[in-house]
Amino acid sequence: MTDVDTTFDGAHYCPPLFSPSVVDWNCDLAVVIIGGGPTGCATALTLLKNTARISCLLIDDANPASFKVTPLYMKASATELTVHCIGESLPPESARLLHYLHPTLPQELSTQVAAGIHIKCAGNASAWSSPYLEERHAILNPFGHVLHLNRSEFEELLRNKVEDRFSKAQSRFSLQKASFKSIRKSAEGIWVVGIETMGRGREIFARWVVDSTGRKASVANKIGIRSICSDPLLAFYAVFSGADSGDPHFTLDNDTRTLIEATPDGWWYTSLITHSPPTRVVVFHTLPSHPSAKASRRVDDFLGRLHDTTSHISRIITESNYDIAPTYPRCTAAGSSHLERVCDAAERWVAVGDAAVAFDPLSSQGMMTALEMGIYVGLKLSEVLESHCGSTEESFQKDVVQAYLAVQKEYEKNRRYYYSVVKRFQGQAFWDTVVDVGDGL
Repeated sequence: MTDVDTTFDGAHYCPPLFSPSVVDWNCDLAVVIIGGGPTGCATALTLLKNTARISCLLIDDANPASFKVTPLYMKASATELTVHCIGESLPPESARLLHYLHPTLPQELSTQVAAGIHIKCAGNASAWSSPYLEERHAILNPFGHVLHLNRSEFEELLRNKVEDRFSKAQSRFSLQKASFKSIRKSAEGIWVVGIETMGRGREIFARWVVDSTGRKASVANKIGIRSICSDPLLAFYAVFSGADSGDPHFTLDNDTRTLIEATPDGWWYTSLITHSPPTRVVVFHTLPSHPSAKASRRVDDFLGRLHDTTSHISRIITESNYDIAPTYPRCTAAGSSHLERVCDAAERWVAVGDAAVAFDPLSSQGMMTALEMGIYVGLKLSEVLESHCGSTEESFQKDVVQAYLAVQKEYEKNRRYYYSVVKRFQGQAFWDTVVDVGDGL
């Protein structure tokens, strides 16, 4: 590892905040990954496992204490608060992926579950094709329980594993806490990435850039790649809190199921976040063009719609004496979207995860897909960088596009099926519109 260069474009150098590894900023990097969520971490960890002596920088500006909402994926049968952190569901089959990324990850995740950081899901319940709940219990899954993740804590665990790998790597790897600001190509065809850390701006140089910035696809958009929203959907979400008994084993709310409920104007989701204090997230999904979208931004309208149109979710909130937390509800995008181009091997950039293809939360394309996409891109990029098996940039382009198309094809099939089974709201604007099929990549 080279010594720290104390100058960079005339500015004083600040070492990475997360990693003891130090990058020589005056040398070109092989890869810079922008975005340290699950997909970015999976890409970085896979590169570390499969490349020898290459240089890589993972850039992330996450606040581990922040409240984070992302689509909460489940299968239907038939921006930031520093108090609570939620995310999405992690199926038990993901253990093999976590072990591949780092051998201690499954055990450390189990330790967090035992500490109450994540909650075991008792099963899925849905009032979907009928007003009555249909249930699938976790005991029927031979792999174990689905987890309701504290998303911020899970991401921090992954970043810690990246840091651990980086500190032991023979290559030049580092994890940098910084904000992505700009990107351009130099006259020599090298990517010049502008970042800001601790209030200071600097530029770094890399041959490959990986966009793992989520739905906003910050890198792709800055280089002129459009993000196409094929099936718009909004999610209005709120956190509900109950009185803390002081005993984590005693609470009015012991319902750890994933629960969804279809209503005339859209569909609702809820899951328990923590037992102590009892905390639950409730999400309403509808179309941006639907009248309910404007009304649901107001707390009284959100609560009124919740209690007027749902039965099962309303009962949980009422019987457990929940109150909506201040500053809610809030709104985030939750529909289908994709980049017009997900990668360009000739230009040496690739998007991964939601930056490339994002899905309606009902379709089950959740955390497993994010981890798998990161691993797949990491493997393919490793082959290009190491020239394994005669891999070329042309084959990288073909393989990645085909893989993404396969994921999107499966998504479209699931999405069409899940929405098509709801027949009881025919004539309602939401249900008549939502079955439209999105465009391909």
